[in-house]
Amino acid sequence: MGLMKIGDKYYVSFKWKGHRIRTVSPATNSTDAKKIEKAVKTAFTIGSFGHLDPDCLDVVLRTYENKGWALPPELARPEPTEELTLIRATREYLKADPKHRSERNLYAIDRITEHFGEQYPLKDMKVAQIRKYQVARQKKVENSTINREVSVLSGIMRNQVELGHLEFNPCLMARRLPANQRDSYLSWKDFNSLLKHSWWLHDVLVMLYYTGMRFNEVVNLRWEMYKPERRMLILPPDTTKEGKNPNKLRLRPKRVPLRKEVVELLESLRRKRGGNVVQAVGKIFSYTGRFKNSEKMYHGMDIDHSTVRKCWARAIKLAEVPGLQMRDLRHTWKTNAQRSGMDPTVRNLIVGHSTERSVADRYIRVSDEELLRAVDSMSFDHGWTELDLVEDTEEKLDEKGAKKVPKGQSKRKIRVQRSIATL
Repeated sequence: MGLMKIGDKYYVSFKWKGHRIRTVSPATNSTDAKKIEKAVKTAFTIGSFGHLDPDCLDVVLRTYENKGWALPPELARPEPTEELTLIRATREYLKADPKHRSERNLYAIDRITEHFGEQYPLKDMKVAQIRKYQVARQKKVENSTINREVSVLSGIMRNQVELGHLEFNPCLMARRLPANQRDSYLSWKDFNSLLKHSWWLHDVLVMLYYTGMRFNEVVNLRWEMYKPERRMLILPPDTTKEGKNPNKLRLRPKRVPLRKEVVELLESLRRKRGGNVVQAVGKIFSYTGRFKNSEKMYHGMDIDHSTVRKCWARAIKLAEVPGLQMRDLRHTWKTNAQRSGMDPTVRNLIVGHSTERSVADRYIRVSDEELLRAVDSMSFDHGWTELDLVEDTEEKLDEKGAKKVPKGQSKRKIRVQRSIATL
């Protein structure tokens, strides 16, 4: 056994662990062939191949392939992998948790994909690209919407970091844009005017105004949550924003005490079929608008933000409260509760907050009777309508992340106050 020449080819030939090895080498003369043979034979003897030059490695790889042996880890050729694109990462993000498929998340994903493109490589996603996205979106939407979209993008990137496909989440380095904090109030008279023009949204608005609940909580209410014997709505944790907070380990159902206006509404809805049939299961609210059986909208379909958009726009126009947003009804409830003298702990417990409560609040257990007394003692006529209308002169960022204010403009908040006497 040793170096062999067959024709014009030099073969490395030796025995190793009972196996006869004979492999052609790239050498063109005996001197080079002997060097290759010695190095390859030594490498097999010591079981290490990382130090070999390309010619020797070529002989080793040919040997393993000829014998059908699995390559040792240091010689294993990396398998070609699919490039990590935005669309692939998004699909994995949506599969990771059903909560990621919320309406807001899907809307944000659509906007992100429109900007970057489905095939955008995530390895190219840097802080600079995220800042450019913020600047581009500021021309169309408010800062709070952009922050929400970047948070969704951060969730997509974080999921890939956890899977080991990425080393770093660049969204963590992107500065959040200053959000516009709304401080709005709808007067009692304007609310009743809004109800007159709300058409099929009437019942949803009554629930929003008298309970302080969030829009998604109201439109996803089920009869199983209604407890008439307690005069309460009991919302499971997974149906509330507080329950979706990943930082909370122990979650309790949310209790919503009901005033007589809400109880009367729910009882009338339960007995719509001539008073003989009482509904006990299923959604409480559904679409009952203009389209009874069209391709996209039909009576009985679930309600979401897109479903109510036209009806809401028409209602606020006819009620002459331009700029009013549905979430302002929740702000109005909190203001009415405060001006009615409700205890802050009770108020915060009723409306619910996704952030952590104070230490004092966590050690206080409020009974059903206390919640019911609090809402029964509320009054709702506490002054003018006050709407925050923010001009399109918000603080903006340039592509480098620096503050950018258009020449001759500044950030201003306009408060519109309308006296009841002038309406």
